[in-house]
Amino acid sequence: MALTDWIGSFGRAQARDLSLYLERAYEAALLIQSIELEYYNDRPVRPDLELAIPKATQNQVLRRFRAALEVAREGLRELEPFRQELAGQELRQLQLIESVYARYKVQRRTLPELSRTQPVLPRSLLGVVDQVRRQLDPEAEASLVAGFRRRRDSTLVSLRILLLLVLVPVLVQQLSRSYLIAPLLDRVEPAAEIARAPRPHLQKQAIEALGRYRAELEFQALLAGEPPPTTEQLQQKLTEKAHELNDEAATESSSALKNVLADGAGLIGFVIVCLLGRQDIQVLRGFIDEVVYGLSDSAKAFAIILFTDIFVGFHSPEGWTVLLDGVAHHLGFPAQENFIMLFIATFPVVLATIFKFWIFRYLNRSSPSTVATLRGMDGG
Repeated sequence: MALTDWIGSFGRAQARDLSLYLERAYEAALLIQSIELEYYNDRPVRPDLELAIPKATQNQVLRRFRAALEVAREGLRELEPFRQELAGQELRQLQLIESVYARYKVQRRTLPELSRTQPVLPRSLLGVVDQVRRQLDPEAEASLVAGFRRRRDSTLVSLRILLLLVLVPVLVQQLSRSYLIAPLLDRVEPAAEIARAPRPHLQKQAIEALGRYRAELEFQALLAGEPPPTTEQLQQKLTEKAHELNDEAATESSSALKNVLADGAGLIGFVIVCLLGRQDIQVLRGFIDEVVYGLSDSAKAFAIILFTDIFVGFHSPEGWTVLLDGVAHHLGFPAQENFIMLFIATFPVVLATIFKFWIFRYLNRSSPSTVATLRGMDGG
């Protein structure tokens, strides 16, 4: 049973699947744009043009193009009756789909040909006329109210699935650790010493702590003006401290095992929520797109610079070191300095490359003013 069936009041967001059609058609339009940019020098696709690529690859590109064009056509057909219900980012996505699809015309499901027919009047003037026509439509008010209700329901569905994606894994992790995993391991550990055996790096830390404890005993005796402890006294205190440190290391090793099992249970809970709420996640994607693209150019550029400086900037190695140390301690693994340095030397670079490619490939086409603002704020 899908998550949308749990609360009936939220089911209206998927009544006509507008968000799904819009998302699929928008992704198809972006795919067509990427094909134009990569293979046709940012020009419309021409099936009769021989590309400097293998014939099989060109046929595969054309098949992807035809499939994307068909998805865009189907999306426009389904969305056109509800055009007046769209606003904001949804309307901008629809306009992008129309602009991409308008460059082609399909005849008898064959390869698309270029449409070079130019409108008699400028498109901007036609847009104003169409806007006035839609405002004077007697059903404009009903369409506006229907669009508002649909966006409200979509917002409620998005907030609910977002809370479920965050709360369900956390609750499953905490509850399973406290009421299932911890009692089970505590009962099994006395019979299976291997489950409680300290890890080598924890034993090494215990040995270092025992050496510091012995030095502290001698130091405190010298400060107090007392004779150093005898061999018997020192051996007794060191034996007690060694047992204490060994118990602490065993407890920490057992806690790390409990953390691993509890994290696995939380991951399973997250996957189940994703599988049951696939339709809700589609609505959430549209909601996030509307929120992100609804920001001003300066706000989007500020968020991009903040994100890149934190994760791939000059000061990011310190943050990654702290994060990796915390993860290693949580899972009971030793914090290997060589691995941390190798991770810092490679992963932020890969992340920065992916981010720059995303800016060049998608953001530069969907929001060029944001890219211009980003370059100005980042020093060109």
